[in-house]
Order: sequence, then structure tokens, then C-alpha cells
Amino acid sequence: MTSQERIRAILNFQIPDRIAKADSYWEETVERWRREGLPEDRPPGEYFGTDEIWGIGVDLSGQLEFKVIEETERYVVLINENGVTRKALKGKDGRWSQHRDYVDLDFTVKDWKSWEEYKQRLQPSETRFSPNLKQLYDRERRKGKFIVYTVSDPYEKTQGVIGQVALLMKMVEDPDLVRDMFEAHVTLMIQMCQILMDQGIVFDGAWFYGDIAYNKGLLFSPRAYREVLMPSHKRLFDFCNAHNMPVIYHTDGDVQDVIPSLIEAGIRCLQPLEAKAGLDVRKLKAEYGEHLAFMGNIDVRVMGTGERRLIEEEVKNKLLVAKKGGGYIYHSDHSVPPSVSFESYEWVMDLVDRYGKY
Repeated sequence: MTSQERIRAILNFQIPDRIAKADSYWEETVERWRREGLPEDRPPGEYFGTDEIWGIGVDLSGQLEFKVIEETERYVVLINENGVTRKALKGKDGRWSQHRDYVDLDFTVKDWKSWEEYKQRLQPSETRFSPNLKQLYDRERRKGKFIVYTVSDPYEKTQGVIGQVALLMKMVEDPDLVRDMFEAHVTLMIQMCQILMDQGIVFDGAWFYGDIAYNKGLLFSPRAYREVLMPSHKRLFDFCNAHNMPVIYHTDGDVQDVIPSLIEAGIRCLQPLEAKAGLDVRKLKAEYGEHLAFMGNIDVRVMGTGERRLIEEEVKNKLLVAKKGGGYIYHSDHSVPPSVSFESYEWVMDLVDRYGKY
């Protein structure tokens, strides 16, 4: 089976030839593995034979001018496309990214007035994706990849405009404002997906990112989810499901209190199922396996021990339960940190190949 065929079968609760494999790796992890034997010319996914999931994203920002307003040897201060003033630390090599090791200093959007001004910028446009995207899509489609429409969900996207603290406060103090923000972003997400489909792109699924929890539970109450965020989730997921695009939803942390609501909203698969947040795919499979597929939950802390027996117990015990009846894709319980050696991860992959067969 190709990656496309295998993952499609899994998400439809059919039995594939084997479970699919996917994962993500820290940059520092790959650097370590290169020193320990990973060939310089091979990406980890290619070397380990993971299934190829290719994501097509679009720019959902306000498309404001990006500019650096201060730079020192240790950090840069910038204003990004969402109008957020951000301080990003430089690494030892002097490189930096606005998406890691940063703190937000100020926001353009703070209230209804500034939001109404910003919202006018959220218009669909072909400037929001690469002009050669269709050619890239055709190339990747010929390789048999599982191709997804992938963007941040409305919660994550809105958080990137007004900040996490302000968003959580306004979900309580001014939920109508937050609903309007969520709905505006969902509208743009749907409009942009439709533009891509009109150009001949056929998606196998959708993959949305929204970190709505941490290791102790949700960042807001289950009631707040149902009353404020769920309507926007449902509109977005209904669109995807109507176009035969099963929804994979990524959220960190312990989301067990809203799994029934997420299923009702329309997700098909939950990822990455952080073990360190108390999630266990065996328990989840028993409770929700008729309606929900799973991706992840293999504990990177166990991988990091280097103990082959412990690693085998972790992989074997979870895979043998999770793969029953289809509906499971291997993934670490978030991403693989540099505490995991190349040798240990090779062992993980060997075990997944052994216990992931049908």
C-alpha cells in the first residue's frame, strides 16, 4: 500500500497491511543522530521509512509588514505579520526564529476597535500561498503521499493575534469578541481551502493544530469549549468532512475532558496523545475507538532511557491494543527530543515494524 492508501484506510477504521508510521524530530535530535550514524544525505523520515504525510498550508496572517526594529548579539525585536511585537533570542550560532525562544511584548489587536480594523485584512487571496503550489502538489501526488490541508485552528490562530493571556481572559470577560475572532479566522481558512481545491488540489485529509491544554488539563473549562470554541470548530470540521477530508486534530496536554465534544465537532483522529500528560491510548481506544482514530502516545521519556526492555514494553503493549480494528498511526507522544539516541530510536522503529503488522 502507498502512504495515501494506508493512512486513508486507517482513518476509515479499515485494516491496512501494517500501521502507518509518522513522527517529528527536534533539530538538535537530528544533529545528534548525524553524529551517531544517521547518513548526512538522508532525512530521518526517509531513513526510517515513515509514511509520507505532506501538508499544504496557507498564510492566515493579517499580512502586515514584517520588520526587525532592534538587533543585538543576543536577540532581535521584531513586528510580525500579525502586528505582534516579539523578542526572539538567538541561538549559539547566531540564528533566530520568531517561532521559538521568544516572548511577546505588545499586540496591535487588543479590543473590539483594533480587531475590527485588523479583521478587514483577513481577505482570501492567492498571495497567501506559493505561486508554484500546484506544481509542487502534482509532484508530491505522484509519490503516493497522503496530502492534507494544514493550518492552525481558530484558537491557535487567534492566540497568535492577541496573545494567550488576553485570549483566555476575553473568553470569560468578552466571549462575543472571541467568537467573532474565531469565526473570522474559520471563514478565511475555508475560503483559502476552497481556492486551492478550485485549482485542482485534492486533499486526502485535514490536519489542524490547536494547543488547548497542558499537562494538568484544559486551558479553559469544557463549558467554555462548547460555548465559545466548539461552534467554530464544528463549522470548520463540517466543511472538511463534507469534502471527504477526515480531520486530524493536534493538541498538546490532557484533553480528555473534551474528547466527546471534539468527536461531536467532527474530528476523526487525535494526535499526539501526550503520555506525560496522563493519556494512554489503550484506555482511549476502549472508550472511543469506535468513533476516533489515534496517532501517537509512545512515550519519549521511555525512549530516552535507552533500556531496550522498557522500550519494547512501551511499544508492544500499546501497539497491540491500539492497532485492533484499524484506527492507529504510530507517532511519539509529541516529538523526539535529543535525549533519545539514534540506537534507541532504531530499536523503536524495529519494534513498530514487528508489532505493527496485521
